[in-house]
Parts: sequence; structure tokens; C-alpha cells
Amino acid sequence: MAERRNRKHSKIDGLPPDLKATVQQMLLDGDTYSEVIAYLQTQGVSISMSSVCRYAQAYLAEHEALMMANANLQRMMDEVSKYPDLDTTEAIIRIVSHNLLNVLSNTSEEDWQEVDLSKLLKETNALVRASAYKKRIALQNQDALDTGLDAVKGLVFAELAKERPKLYQQLAEYVDGKKATGITEGG
Repeated sequence: MAERRNRKHSKIDGLPPDLKATVQQMLLDGDTYSEVIAYLQTQGVSISMSSVCRYAQAYLAEHEALMMANANLQRMMDEVSKYPDLDTTEAIIRIVSHNLLNVLSNTSEEDWQEVDLSKLLKETNALVRASAYKKRIALQNQDALDTGLDAVKGLVFAELAKERPKLYQQLAEYVDGKKATGITEGG
């Protein structure tokens, strides 16, 4: 049997958008619930303290989650801008790894007793697999690139070596240099 979730609906959710936005800003500014109730009364809205409290808790938790998501996105974009060759997958892995290390290092002895070890191992394994998969794909791509460069060098350069030996030498040195430094996509 599927679990039914109760839909949360507050009296504040039913307010006109401008009035609701004012209440939300008051909550973000740290106004007291009494101040919110007094303001709403001046607008002709009667509401209980418990209704404001429930709405405030849900709204502030949602706001905090959104702020955390924005902060994580900003950190990912900062990582990507620091390392232009870094793709978003690698940035995400770095952020998750950093956050995981922070959580692990700040976990108290009591909290460790409540940790579901199988879930922790499963999540850790997934992170390790994602990182290993990314490295394997990078190696495969580099191998394919090296093979392609060698094929071009072998097929085209043989004729070039006969007809224009100096140009062949310069081109071969250029390709070998690119191969040694690792050519990346788009660069």
C-alpha cells in the first residue's frame, strides 16, 4: 500500500502574493511571530501563533535548503573556473568528497552508534565507483587519442616525409609534443 503524504497548506500560503512575500521577508529578517501576527491583523488577516510558527519552521527550513544548494552550486562553479579542464562531474565529486570528509570528521562518538553501516558503505562505494569510472574513461579517451595520432602520423606522414622532409620533421615534433602534454577536448 502506498504511503500517503499529507499536503501542507497554511493560511499564509493562501494570502495574496505581495502579503505573503512581506510575511516571508519578516521571517527572514528575524521578526517575532507576534510581530507577524500584528502585521497581518493590520491587513485584516486573523491567524494563530501556532499557524505562524508551523509556517515559519517549514519556510525557513526550505529557505535554508535553497541557500545550501546555491552555496554548493557556487562552490562547484568556483572549482570549474579555477580549473578550466575540470568538468562538472569532477567538480561534483570533489564537493561531495569534501562534504563527506567534513561530516565524517565532525561526527561524534554517539552519532557513530546510530549510523547505518551498510548504507554508509553503499554510498561510499558509489562515490569510489564514480571516481574510478571517470578515471577509466579519461584513460580510454587518452588511449584512443594516442592511437589516432599514431595512425595519422603513420599514414599521412609517410608521404609527407618523402615529399617535404623538413615539414614532416616539424609536424612530427609538434604532434609528439601535444601527445606528451596530453591533448584535451576543445584544446
